[in-house]
Amino acid sequence: MDHTYTSKKNGGHSDLCRLLLLLFLTGLQPVLSADGEPEPDDGDNRGEISCAIVGPDYVTVGVPSSVECLANCPACTYSMTLDEQTAQGQGNVLAFTVSSWVDALTVTCTAAEDDQGRSATTSTKKLQVLDGPANVSITGPSLLHPSVSHTYSCHARCRPSCTYAWRIDEGPWISGQGNVLSITPLEIDNSKTLVCKATNSVSGLFVAATQNIEVTSGPSEIHIKGPDVISISEKQQFVCSAECQPSCRYVSSVNSQTVRGNMMEVTVDHPLKSVTLKCEAQNTASRRTATATKTVQISESFRSLSSRPEESSLLLAFILSAAHTVTALHSGSSLL
Repeated sequence: MDHTYTSKKNGGHSDLCRLLLLLFLTGLQPVLSADGEPEPDDGDNRGEISCAIVGPDYVTVGVPSSVECLANCPACTYSMTLDEQTAQGQGNVLAFTVSSWVDALTVTCTAAEDDQGRSATTSTKKLQVLDGPANVSITGPSLLHPSVSHTYSCHARCRPSCTYAWRIDEGPWISGQGNVLSITPLEIDNSKTLVCKATNSVSGLFVAATQNIEVTSGPSEIHIKGPDVISISEKQQFVCSAECQPSCRYVSSVNSQTVRGNMMEVTVDHPLKSVTLKCEAQNTASRRTATATKTVQISESFRSLSSRPEESSLLLAFILSAAHTVTALHSGSSLL
């Protein structure tokens, strides 16, 4: 597999804690002076070189990482490898980025001090390789219906595993349900925002995904807009409208004549007392329907009559709105 790594020089071991660690590795007990600094060791107690690899126990794919080799010699030469890939003579720090996932990586450090005549020593450290979270996504219905339970699931690429937490709108984080969440919106809700946070169970790294989902509503506030009185032979337009989410389809009618759409033009050429207009709106997602009616009075002012009174009748002309010319259903059956 490919690994990208670089190494850098680490100069000196002046840090007190690190020096104590080095003395511990050699089996020597540090002796402190009055000012708290360790007393220098005499050459008689100099033993074999000891070294240790300091760094994390795991690394994550795509995330820069580094390990450091410590030894009990001030002028050691270090040789460090990552799964047999050598970076030699560049100090005691090995920096790298894992480009693809494997179960584990082995880091090896060899420290030698030739001018002191001490033999080299080698230390190894096994690093667990993690992956993710990545590609976090939420799956579930694209619309919510009021008072109905809906189930959503969250998925992410994670090694060895991920834990999941959910948040609805600005509410608290909810966990303990695995990667599945059930939600029941209220009638007053217009939409819900779901957030899923996937967290790697070892590294604690997390990534969140967000999805905004509309809640179906309506039809409500349905009404027919148009004049309340029309005259003989006068063409008048009537428009039906309703509040719907995501949208509504319409069926309009006068007496027994029915067409699809929310717009109609009406002309009466025979004296009548009144005509009744009817509009039915249906939510395209929930299939819920609502109906509005409007009674229009006919003026007695005659402007044009049929030349053959026995053939005179109610003349109805319907012009459909192209934006609403769709198939309509009523209570699960086809609307006329």
